[in-house]
Amino acid sequence: MYSSFGGAIFGQSLEETMAYEHKLGRKLPYLMEECVNFLTNNGLDVEGIFRLPGRNLLIKELKERFDSAERVVFDSEEVDVHTVASLLKLYLRELPQSVIPADYYQKFMNIALRFQSAQTPDDKHKAIFDLRENITDIPADNFNVLAFLCKFLALVSRNSEVNKMTVLNIATVFGPNIIRNVSEADSAELLMATADITQQLVFMMIEYEKEVFVVKQLDTVPVGNLLDLDPDDSTIVLKPTSLNLMDCITRELFGSGDNNLNCQNLNQLSFDESPSPEDKPVPPVRRKKMGNRRGENRKVVISAPGEELETHFPVEESPDPENQESETTESELTNGRTFMEEMQEKDIRSKFELLEQENKDLQEMKVKQDVKINEMRMKIARLERYIKELSTSNSVIVQRYEARISTMDIAHRTTIKGLQDKVAAEKKSTDEAVKRVMILQTQLQHYHLKYGEIPE
Repeated sequence: MYSSFGGAIFGQSLEETMAYEHKLGRKLPYLMEECVNFLTNNGLDVEGIFRLPGRNLLIKELKERFDSAERVVFDSEEVDVHTVASLLKLYLRELPQSVIPADYYQKFMNIALRFQSAQTPDDKHKAIFDLRENITDIPADNFNVLAFLCKFLALVSRNSEVNKMTVLNIATVFGPNIIRNVSEADSAELLMATADITQQLVFMMIEYEKEVFVVKQLDTVPVGNLLDLDPDDSTIVLKPTSLNLMDCITRELFGSGDNNLNCQNLNQLSFDESPSPEDKPVPPVRRKKMGNRRGENRKVVISAPGEELETHFPVEESPDPENQESETTESELTNGRTFMEEMQEKDIRSKFELLEQENKDLQEMKVKQDVKINEMRMKIARLERYIKELSTSNSVIVQRYEARISTMDIAHRTTIKGLQDKVAAEKKSTDEAVKRVMILQTQLQHYHLKYGEIPE
């Protein structure tokens, strides 16, 4: 009735409880937070904090108040440490499934068994690492509750000189509340057979709490939006150069009458990529342009950047205009073809560099893919090893369970046989005593008949 208001939490699944707590922005059940906070502030120095029981009537009253969706605040209540500790244990004990769900029971029991049978510190560290790797597989709410609880229990154990609650003692108390199999509820023998392994698992979680409960970081981080870049950033963005600026160069070098090299032809050339900045600059080829202006033989030399422009005007000769025009046209065509060849060479070089870069990117991608494949192979090998270890551990547990049951059965039969022998012996002695009494009574009657009654 009160579940929709945050009540009826005793006996309710952790998933249903957290569905309501998440609406209030909580990551843990309110009851657990309140109990742990109260015990942290008031119970760390109390002897037998989880070993001694609380007041039954007060525990029952607090349970009913929490089940009726009342937000009880222990600091304003007349409660004692042992009552609050017993209430916390009662909540965990009445969960339909333990904090570690039954689906993960076998996996974690195998890890505890490996830790228990470890012969070297490296083997123990390996078992702790396996526990850390697998503990994050349980649901997120269960993980948060388990991490919160173990951190608190580790804090309690650090004050064991005063409260007498060592890690082993705490593990004994909380073992069945943290992990249990579904069949253990109906089998006291199975619970006894696995009690030491359960205790070992909880011992690992409390003793190595900082190593076990580590949240994995994501391998990747979000990439920032380009719109978030600083407008005052010194990074310079180069603007593309318009090929229309080549018009003046064309007219200066070859004149406007050249039909083989004009602005349209230049615009058809490929300037997709600039040469690599590591390449040495190539100075332009010196070209000559012959012209006839007012009967003068004019020579113009275009130099490389940094050099002065040289001019020479000989006036001694006046060549034939027809020969001069022929030589000028031939020179312009030659110079045009040279310029085209340079542009084509640059284009080919740029495309070749692009292909080299693409080939390099493909090689890097292949290396990354090989790394991922190797990682997957390692994971598969690890899973196969875990499956093999699981099978071996399962066989060991079954053998230990059968041996334990066989030992208990033999002890039970021996006890029954001893009791039966004792009853038979007592029955025999009783029969002999009755027989002797009857003989004595017969002798007494004969005596009375012969001598009369004995005077008092």
